[in-house]
Amino acid sequence: MAPVEPASLAYALPTVLTGVYLPPVQSAEMSSNQAHINLRNSLMAADKMWEATVDTLTDAVHIFGPDKRLKKINRAGESLERAHRSFLIGRRCCDMLWRLEGASCMVDRAMTSGGEVEVELDATNKAERHLQVRVIPQTKDQQHETAAGCIVIARDISELRHAEEEGSKNRAFLASLADLAPDEIYTLDKDQRFTWMNQRAEEDSGLTRSVLLGQEFAMIVASETKEDSSAAINCTLRGEQKQFELRTICADGRVRCMDAHTSPLWHDGSITGVMVFMSDITEKKLAQERAAKSDKLRALGELAAGVAHNLNNSLTVIQGRAQLLLMRSAENEAAKKSLEVITQAVSDCSQTLRRLLDFSRRNSSRHAIPVDLSELVTSSVEIARPKWQTDSGNRTGTIEVRIDAPKPAMAMGDSSELREVVLNLIFNAVDAMPQGGLIEIGTSAEGSTARFWVKDNGAGMTADVVARIFEPFYSTKGERGTGLGLSASHGIIENHGGDINVVSAPGKGTRFDVLLPLHESKSVVVAPTQTIVTESKSARVLVVEDEENVRVLLNDAFRNEGHDVTEAATGAEALKRLDAGEFDLMICDLGLPELSGLHVARWVKDHRPELPVIIATGFAEMIAEEDYQKARIDDVISKPYAVADVLTRANAILVKQSSDHRETVLF
Repeated sequence: MAPVEPASLAYALPTVLTGVYLPPVQSAEMSSNQAHINLRNSLMAADKMWEATVDTLTDAVHIFGPDKRLKKINRAGESLERAHRSFLIGRRCCDMLWRLEGASCMVDRAMTSGGEVEVELDATNKAERHLQVRVIPQTKDQQHETAAGCIVIARDISELRHAEEEGSKNRAFLASLADLAPDEIYTLDKDQRFTWMNQRAEEDSGLTRSVLLGQEFAMIVASETKEDSSAAINCTLRGEQKQFELRTICADGRVRCMDAHTSPLWHDGSITGVMVFMSDITEKKLAQERAAKSDKLRALGELAAGVAHNLNNSLTVIQGRAQLLLMRSAENEAAKKSLEVITQAVSDCSQTLRRLLDFSRRNSSRHAIPVDLSELVTSSVEIARPKWQTDSGNRTGTIEVRIDAPKPAMAMGDSSELREVVLNLIFNAVDAMPQGGLIEIGTSAEGSTARFWVKDNGAGMTADVVARIFEPFYSTKGERGTGLGLSASHGIIENHGGDINVVSAPGKGTRFDVLLPLHESKSVVVAPTQTIVTESKSARVLVVEDEENVRVLLNDAFRNEGHDVTEAATGAEALKRLDAGEFDLMICDLGLPELSGLHVARWVKDHRPELPVIIATGFAEMIAEEDYQKARIDDVISKPYAVADVLTRANAILVKQSSDHRETVLF
């Protein structure tokens, strides 16, 4: 027999009790005893039928009489009461398992009020199980004046409550897991409206559930990616998983680049919505853009370095030939002035190339050399001048720059890195003055500190901005800034053993002070050229240079001084010349075919340690301090160079070499 639900049981039990089949009296002559026997047998049969029916129920059934004592109970009731029915029959209702401490009896309430009573008992009852108890009163007549008893149905709902508790724990776990996920998670309905969002989404976007739920997904999408994101979600609503990038708008107006993954939400075999996972890739995008820019700058730097090398060789030839002609045309004033103009133009061009190479060598091997901060800031202003001149159309006023660098301020460092700092500070000052203004730049040397500063009378900064100004990726320029300029500048100055300070206030401008260890240069006394030439004698000079015009220029210059010159076009050829003959001086280019100038110089140190070596190159900064010890290098001359300077320095080395030789012989 199928279990009967409590709702139907309320109607079934009275029928069982009152619907006893009584056979009709067959004749008037039947004795009364036989009638009583038949009635008793019928009642017994009905009672057994009731017990067989109710015992099959899974719910516990208790039947109480008007005196509130138990008259009937089924097997499920015995199990809950943990006692046999023979022991329970006749007991009062308050002795049953549902007795509640300090509360009125449920049976009393039902029989008194004539209405049903339904309560849920936790596991603190006698059965130690969660129970749903329903009390149904039975009346004698239709006016419900007196109760004939009641039926109590108790259902064990322990498993249901346990399942609900486990479900609640699982929901809490999943909610916690979703809230702690590194991604922002949203759910959308079929109309692309928000139905749920995790805690991460609230924290990162600044948009709360009360604001966002019920709104369209397009509300947080930037206009340029709305069409693509809507198309991707529509595809997901048709059952496809999609991955795409979009730009979202936060509560504070920030625009972020997001990597989105969408999956359909299924229910009963149909798609009811979309789940969207989004991760912030803004910094990743910026890093990729910076890497791309860095690659472009690196390629540009390599191109500039190659072009500068070739131009340096050409300028060296032009300047050298002009100087040779100048030496021979001392009495021709017109020719002399023209040649002076040529040499000055070449000198100016070489300065421009040097500034270009300062950027191309940013990631090259370098070493600390004495840097004149006064010259550095002066040349940096010229490099930065196009910054405020080309942007003048977007500015309501003009920018004036004043330089206060009356004397050298020497510091040890990398000139290209320090120039980068100066340019960053100048560019920031220009950006801070959209209406124009004054920029003051200066240098000084005080005690053991060399200093330079950049000051503007622009918009200024608040104390909160000043406190974060050197943080990576922190910028007040919006999309125009990367937030790396001042951070990189701070790192450069720290690596130089210095410090960078900033003073600023809204409306009062900003001043950056950069402090670096002072470098005290040792003065070198060089004998006058005429004296050196007088004391020098004819020497055997090896010129190693792959550029033919430069090689011929040096050959002519040294031969004019009475020296014997041998040429070599490659590093390997230079080693053959050195191995075959004796020389008093070698002047060698750095970048040579087959073997570099440093390799040749190191061979000289190992096999001709007494031979002086001069390196002539356009990449003098690439020679590290240790190379002077590892290789036999006495001097380094930067291209383009003046022929007179090369001859003067070469003669000085030859005179010193000759003097040392004489002292050795006398000793």
